Amino acid sequence: AVNAILDTPRLRKDRDLHDQISDANDSITSNMVEGFEQPTDRAFAHFLTHSKASLAEVLKRLKQAYFKHHISKEQLDARISQGEELGKMLGGFIKYLRRSDWDDRGSHRSSE
Repeated sequence: AVNAILDTPRLRKDRDLHDQISDANDSITSNMVEGFEQPTDRAFAHFLTHSKASLAEVLKRLKQAYFKHHISKEQLDARISQGEELGKMLGGFIKYLRRSDWDDRGSHRSSE
């Protein structure tokens, strides 16, 4: 959804803001993937915390884009709503991982 906004001509003209949103948006999923490959739940949670921080940056930068008249109120509101929901999910998952605190995530596969 954010990538669609990044394609809008008005935002593309504001190269600095466009690149900041794009980089932070890419960081969300990149940290999730990198964290999933970590050997412990605590390490995974650490990377998800970075994802959550990048999400907060995307939402803040989208507000800047709105105030600069690069995106509409409807576009902003939809992304804020989706972003807040994702932030809550990430927060809950981070708490779960910190509580479970497995030391060897690779050894916890189901036995067949």
